[in-house]
Amino acid sequence: MFGNKMREVTLKLKPSKDAPRVSRSRLAEMRDALGRRYDDAALIISELVTNSVRHSGETAISVTVQTLADRVRVEVTDGGPCFDPGEPRGEGLGLTFVEKLADRWGVENSGPCTVWVELELERA
Repeated sequence: MFGNKMREVTLKLKPSKDAPRVSRSRLAEMRDALGRRYDDAALIISELVTNSVRHSGETAISVTVQTLADRVRVEVTDGGPCFDPGEPRGEGLGLTFVEKLADRWGVENSGPCTVWVELELERA
């Protein structure tokens, strides 16, 4: 499919209602590399960016998508409050979808809050 060549897309977004659409549009640049996981990655990035828009205040949202040899890693970082993924969530279903689709996911809160997700890819 894409061998060992790593691809990366990074973008900074304003916390606006257009941010999820813009992030999905940029993800489309990696459609071939993501193969069957493209739709999963698109839903995940949309949900994570939507959460950032809701909770980041006025701080910029940073999105990074990397394809590695056997997986894709999505990171969404913002200046909003972080959370513990093991705690009960609010009324939305976004993180429930993320949890169901991801092979691995978590939260890093040693600086700005970063939610990361990894999806395993098919080998070439």
